[in-house]
Amino acid sequence: MDDTTTSDEIVDRLLALVNGLGTRAQRADLDADALRALAAQASQELRDLANPLTAAPLFAAADSLIDDLLSDYGKRQAAAAANGGVVGVRTGLNHLDETLNGLEPGKLYMLAAMPGTGKTTLALQWAATVAQAGHEALYLSLENDATDLARKTACRLGDVSYAAALKGKLGRQEWATAVDKLHKLHGRLFLSTPRATMPSLTSLVEGIMTRTGTAPALIVVDYLQAMVKRRATGAEVSDVRERIDRFTPELRAIGEQYGCAILAISSQNRGAYKNGGMEGLKESGDLEYNADAILTLAKADDKDKGVDPTRDPRKIALKLTVEKNRQGMVGRPISLLLDGDYCMVEEEDR
Repeated sequence: MDDTTTSDEIVDRLLALVNGLGTRAQRADLDADALRALAAQASQELRDLANPLTAAPLFAAADSLIDDLLSDYGKRQAAAAANGGVVGVRTGLNHLDETLNGLEPGKLYMLAAMPGTGKTTLALQWAATVAQAGHEALYLSLENDATDLARKTACRLGDVSYAAALKGKLGRQEWATAVDKLHKLHGRLFLSTPRATMPSLTSLVEGIMTRTGTAPALIVVDYLQAMVKRRATGAEVSDVRERIDRFTPELRAIGEQYGCAILAISSQNRGAYKNGGMEGLKESGDLEYNADAILTLAKADDKDKGVDPTRDPRKIALKLTVEKNRQGMVGRPISLLLDGDYCMVEEEDR
């Protein structure tokens, strides 16, 4: 809408907005979060109608974006200088960071894997790596408890056995040293493990901002299907796919609003456990379209290229594949080693 919009046109727009809002709000499957999102959308549409200068244009001439391109490049150049040559925050896996350009603000990443492949260990490690680099990170888990997540992080940072920590078989000083490594994250790694109530991601982000003054650089949702089911009520529970299709744009919107990278862990269909790939995303719906990048994690076969048969038998060979990358190349599988007892995933030397 521009300054030449007539009164009749404004009336028509208002009536269309009100009628459309009423129709959408009466849908029986909308929960409180969805209604709040609908209200926020309507508020933005009203602001656009009230102030023509704020309305988003339907198209733009490419050369009109030159100032935006120059500004964006300056920000990217500064971010790359701060993050060791990549624009987004680093995961600590160099081959992955170079392929993805780090985990960029406002982008939605999916990590899909079958149970037992170390996806929680890997994602928790990435969140701790972000915190070690001086940024806030939020790990939201619906399957683990906060104390255990903290324990696993301390074991990795302190290079001590998780099994020994659970059984109380570490020396007191050895465990104190490991816990001190956790303390050196200086309160930048936040763990949310809701049980009775399901907080909104927005409220969690706002809470972190109130405490630290900045939004988290990375938010991990572990895992997507469980979160959607926990937010559902009554008949909604059965239609997980439709709810995921509605929820993933919400995740992206939160990332864009607060400048966070969002990593959502997704389970896989049992039929795809062997071959993996994007087709294995459980209740996938539009996941492959909504995500900026999709990663799959699977156990590697000893015959897979890059797997060292002489490796420590305690470590499990994994392959991490970038199946989709909206802003760059997809890559060949990255060879990883999972040390479950020390809660660590590392790149295998090649």
